[in-house]
Amino acid sequence: MHDHAYPAFRWFVLFVVFFATVSQGVVLIWPAPLMEQIARHYGLDLGAATGTIMLAFNIFVTVGAVIGGICCDRFGWVRTLLVTISLLALATLMVPFCSRSLGALLAARAIAGLGAGPTMAAIGGVAVQWFPRRERGIPLGMQGMGLSLGVALGFVFVPMAYVHTGSFLHAAAWMSAFPILGILLLLAVALGVRPPTAGSDPAESEPANSDHDFRQATRLPVFYVGLACVFLECWVMQAFNDLTPVYLSAAAPLGAGHGLVLAGKFMGIVQLSIMMGSVASGFILSWLFRGRNKGVVGLGFLAAAIFALSVRFPFITGNLRALPVCLFCVGFFQGLIIPSTLAFISTNFPSHIVGKLTGLWMGLGILGGTVGILVGSALLHATGGYHASILTVGVVAFAGWLCSLLLTPPQVFRAFAKSPGILEPDNS
Repeated sequence: MHDHAYPAFRWFVLFVVFFATVSQGVVLIWPAPLMEQIARHYGLDLGAATGTIMLAFNIFVTVGAVIGGICCDRFGWVRTLLVTISLLALATLMVPFCSRSLGALLAARAIAGLGAGPTMAAIGGVAVQWFPRRERGIPLGMQGMGLSLGVALGFVFVPMAYVHTGSFLHAAAWMSAFPILGILLLLAVALGVRPPTAGSDPAESEPANSDHDFRQATRLPVFYVGLACVFLECWVMQAFNDLTPVYLSAAAPLGAGHGLVLAGKFMGIVQLSIMMGSVASGFILSWLFRGRNKGVVGLGFLAAAIFALSVRFPFITGNLRALPVCLFCVGFFQGLIIPSTLAFISTNFPSHIVGKLTGLWMGLGILGGTVGILVGSALLHATGGYHASILTVGVVAFAGWLCSLLLTPPQVFRAFAKSPGILEPDNS
C-alpha cells in the first residue's frame, strides 16, 4: 500500500490510543501512594493491603488482555476500547461507595484490570490498520511511553487530590477524569476518517511456513531466555513502583519520611526517566552497542539493581540532591530493558512470527509484575519494613543481568537476522 493511502488522521488516532494508555496507567497506580491510608482505613497491615489491592488489578489485566484481543479482532479496536475505557471510568467512580467493604474495593480493582488489559491488545490492530509498515514501531513504542506517563501523572495527581479532599476514596474518584476524556476522544475517532482498507498490502500475507517457524522458535532455549528477561523486568518495575512510594513517604523508622506529596513527585521522576530510557534505547542499541541486544539489556538490569538498592541507605534517602538522581537512574535503566529485549525478536527471527513472539513475551512477562507484588507484600508483612522488599528488587534485577548473558541470536534463523544495529520497520 502506498504512503498516500494512510491519512494524516492516523496521528490523531495514535494520540487517542496514547491517551487511553495514559488513563490505564493512572488507574493502575492510584492506590500505591495512598496505601498507608488505605491499610489504616480497612484495618490491614501494609503488606496485606499492597498485595490484595494491587494483585486484584494485575490478575485481571492479564484476563482483560486475552479477552480484549479476541474482541478487537471480532468487533474492532475502537468499539472494544469504548467499552473497556468505560470500565476504567466506572471502576474509579465506584471507589467512594467502597468505604465499608474491602471486597467492594477489590471488585472495583478487578473491573479496572479488565478495562485496562485490552488497551495492550488493541495497539497491534491500530498499527496494522493505520500505519505503513515502516512506521509501525511508532505506535508500539508510544504505548510503553503512555503507560509510564500515566503512572507518573498518578504519582503526582493522586497525592494532590488526597490533600485537597482528605479522603483516598474521593481522590480515586477524581482520577476518573482521565478515562472519561479518553472515551470522548475515542468517540471522535469512531466518527472521524475511516481507516485504510485492511489487507490490501500483499506484503501482509502470512507465509506458508509460519506455523513451522513459530513452533521451531518456541523450542529454542533463547525463546525462554527472552521471556525470562521480560518477566524479571516486569517484576522489578511493578515491585519498585508499588513499594517505593510508601517507603519514601512514611515516617521513620518505617520509611524515609518525605511525605505524600514529595514522595509522589519523586516517583514521577522515576516514570519520566523510564520514558526517556525507552525512547533512548533504540539509539543506544544501534549506535553504542551496534545491535548487541544482550549488552543493552544487561546494562539496564545491572544499573537498575545498583540504583534500586541505593534507596535503602539513609545517606541516599536523606539527601534531597542524591535521592532524585538515584531514582532517575533506576527508571532510565529500567526503560532500556523491554524495548531492547523485544528488538531481539525483530532482528533475529522471521518477520512472519515477530508478532506472535512479541505477544507471548509481553503477555506472559506481565505475570512477573504479579509475582513481584506477591513477594514484596509477603516480605513487608513478615518483616514489618521495606528494606527486605527493596533488597529483593535488586536481587531480581541482578538475576535479570545473568539471564541477559544468554540472550544469544539463534543460529537456526541466521538467514533471517537483520544487519547489526538496524531495526527494519516492517518487523516492528
